[in-house]
Amino acid sequence: MHKIAVTAFKGGTGKTTTAINFAHALAMMGRKTLLIDCDAQGSTSLAFDLNGAQGLSDLLLCDKVDIYNIRPDLYLVGSGKSDIYMVERYLAQQPESEYPLAMALNRFTGIEIIILDCSPSINVINSNILYYIDKVLLPVSMDYFALEGAALTLKIIDEVTSEMGRDIKLLGILPTFFDVRTRISKKILSNLKERYDEKVFTTAIRVNTQIKESQMNNKTIFEYAPYSNGAYDYYHFSKEALERLDR
Repeated sequence: MHKIAVTAFKGGTGKTTTAINFAHALAMMGRKTLLIDCDAQGSTSLAFDLNGAQGLSDLLLCDKVDIYNIRPDLYLVGSGKSDIYMVERYLAQQPESEYPLAMALNRFTGIEIIILDCSPSINVINSNILYYIDKVLLPVSMDYFALEGAALTLKIIDEVTSEMGRDIKLLGILPTFFDVRTRISKKILSNLKERYDEKVFTTAIRVNTQIKESQMNNKTIFEYAPYSNGAYDYYHFSKEALERLDR
């Protein structure tokens, strides 16, 4: 089983969009995939119209969870009905506060790939996630602060996992919001590849309004606009990621 956190300690990177479409692409490729919404904003849950379901927060507080089969080979655990900030306080009071999530999620068997959509902050839940996962996917938007955001996220992950004695692999860095029309976008992508080399995926996710529209319609990009640039990019990125997972 592969356990992948989609994370970036910087907002506006397309993290949730990536988690949703990556998970669906993997399922379309025949991999049984579980998507877990770990963000207090519950954006992944909203994207699939999953309000009111017992999710991650309820699993941690009450040991109850609803697992939805939302697409063929794709399952979803939402953020939950319980206030996720209550979960933060609960976990912080535990003597070994980094372990409860791993113990709760270890019940999910028969799944090939678990994708965790994380919040863009440093908190107890994300520390729990880093104790549970084995790989990180880092979306990086092609804006002025891209390199700094990527470096900060990787530094924090390295420090936290080193303290935990864990060996977490970087699945890769995914360039997002790439605008082929602008020099700045091309320059930032070039700088990103120069600094991180083969860690950067060959596929970049281009700016595409249909990606936003798909979420407003509770669909993935593959359902809403299957012939769009967004669908093309996310599918080819997912193939590339799967090749790395299968090595």
